[in-house]
Amino acid sequence: MAKVRSVKYRIYLLFMLGFRIRGLNIRSIMGVPGDMNLELLDYIDAVEDLTWIGNANELNAAYAADAYCRVSGSPGVVVTTMGVGELSALNGIAGAYTEQVKVIHIVGTTSIAAHDKRLMIHHCLGPSPDHKVYEKTSQHVRAAHCWLNNPAIAAREIDRVVHECIAQSLPVYIFVPADMVHCPVPAPSPSRIDLALLTDEFSKASAIAATLSLLYKAKAPTVIVDALTARHSGKDVTRKLVDVLRFPTFSTSMGKSIIDETKPYFCGIYNGQVSIPGVCEVIEQQSDLVLDLGPILSDSNTGGHTRNIAEQKIIAIHPHHVIVGGTVHRNIGLVSFLSSLLETIDKSKLPRPTLPGRIPMPPAKDTDTEFITQSWIWTRFGEFCRPGDILIAESGTAQFGLPDAYLPRDVTYLTQVYYGSIGYTVPACLGAAVANCEQGGQGRVILVVGDGSLQLTVQEIGTMVKLGLKNIIIVVINNNGYTIERAIHGPEQAYNDISTWNHSAMLDFFGAKNGRACSRTVRTKKEFDEVVSLPEYQSPSSIQVLEVFMEKMDLPWRLRMQVEIINKRNAQARKNEQAVLFPS
Repeated sequence: MAKVRSVKYRIYLLFMLGFRIRGLNIRSIMGVPGDMNLELLDYIDAVEDLTWIGNANELNAAYAADAYCRVSGSPGVVVTTMGVGELSALNGIAGAYTEQVKVIHIVGTTSIAAHDKRLMIHHCLGPSPDHKVYEKTSQHVRAAHCWLNNPAIAAREIDRVVHECIAQSLPVYIFVPADMVHCPVPAPSPSRIDLALLTDEFSKASAIAATLSLLYKAKAPTVIVDALTARHSGKDVTRKLVDVLRFPTFSTSMGKSIIDETKPYFCGIYNGQVSIPGVCEVIEQQSDLVLDLGPILSDSNTGGHTRNIAEQKIIAIHPHHVIVGGTVHRNIGLVSFLSSLLETIDKSKLPRPTLPGRIPMPPAKDTDTEFITQSWIWTRFGEFCRPGDILIAESGTAQFGLPDAYLPRDVTYLTQVYYGSIGYTVPACLGAAVANCEQGGQGRVILVVGDGSLQLTVQEIGTMVKLGLKNIIIVVINNNGYTIERAIHGPEQAYNDISTWNHSAMLDFFGAKNGRACSRTVRTKKEFDEVVSLPEYQSPSSIQVLEVFMEKMDLPWRLRMQVEIINKRNAQARKNEQAVLFPS
């Protein structure tokens, strides 16, 4: 029940917006205060169970909102002031757009009168400024937007924009002029978002029939589970479907943890040619039908675009259409399709292919070394995880290494593979931890971040301390700079070096009590095993920092292989170009 009551069937616009946000099961709002959103922020406290988090900067707030959505399933919300704050958040919003994450960006702007008179007000651009210029800047990274400058249609505009956020699983913008904050508006009517209405039932029926026909005829079918199943609210139905099918099932790097990896039909990670030997053979050669669920075919998610599956044997379930053997069936929602497929499958007609089990990795050459290596650390993280944990991998060696971890059931794995913005995960850790607390989760939030990536967004550790979050374990991979960049180019170049930080002093600096006592360093496998066995790591009562020292040019095998593929491709392209420019 809201704290503020309507008067004569009219309420304040910003309370109405807050009430709508709370109705989406959102309980926390990220952002940074600024003079054009300060009075707007007062209305957050006016809505019961809606909490202002307050971040170190707007970029971090956007990253945190992104991860909040990934864990909670509800849109993340970020509030900024126009211009300086709005643009700072833009990179985080772009990442959410690229990876199809629901985020609502609320921007406090100058007044309508200032817009009309083109007044030179701080945060604007140049003489006679266009006060809406920043709205044009964000048009490429949003699904919809609205200006709350007309009280009569404000509720309808909010509902329209929020509907697009949910339906498309993309960011949206709501612009609030300063003189509209306390504006009374007609009390809105109840609002409900029904995504089933977006599906063409005739098209869906045709796609279901075509899919079942191929499923029943197949002799050696396989399943690939990718990230867009989760982004578009299909995680639960996807799990139920693969449990019924019981075909050999693979995840992509981005789709990891959507499927329970302890199931006997789970066979590992498929990433094109950057896969464990044997995986490609099962999918690309032995399989006669591939059910591709929620594909996102970016370079790092496909081994540098090295997937090689014949089009005619793919059934691809996209967020808004289905492709069966090359035929496109449009206007079909992913959850609607998977739910109907699950309901109509005749289990007695399904093939029962041989399950190869999880295909093992070849033994590493440095298995017996005393010190921590890339070949050892990532599978060890899988052993460290427990059901209910959230595991977060930074864009870097962690992102290429953790696909090898064998995760327990109900572990949530977060990473930003496609957009790949270095520094994403530290604020994402905050957003994930906040969402986890709201849901009553008892699991730990385990962040694995490189020493270089940490330096971009480290401020948000201060927010974690401020909020008193306790179940966070921050693992800093100290390999002396940007190892992933060294692998690509310039292994000894100065531009891949970073400043040297004392990570053991980090928690103290951000105001944590006994920060040094909660900070440890390890170099050997024995030291790592001893630390992660401590009670503080099994059931953390405060934030823990573990610095893991590794060689700067020790690379995960997936990263090494993908770089080799890209370098070979680039070398061939240069050779072809030279042949055209200088024919013999």
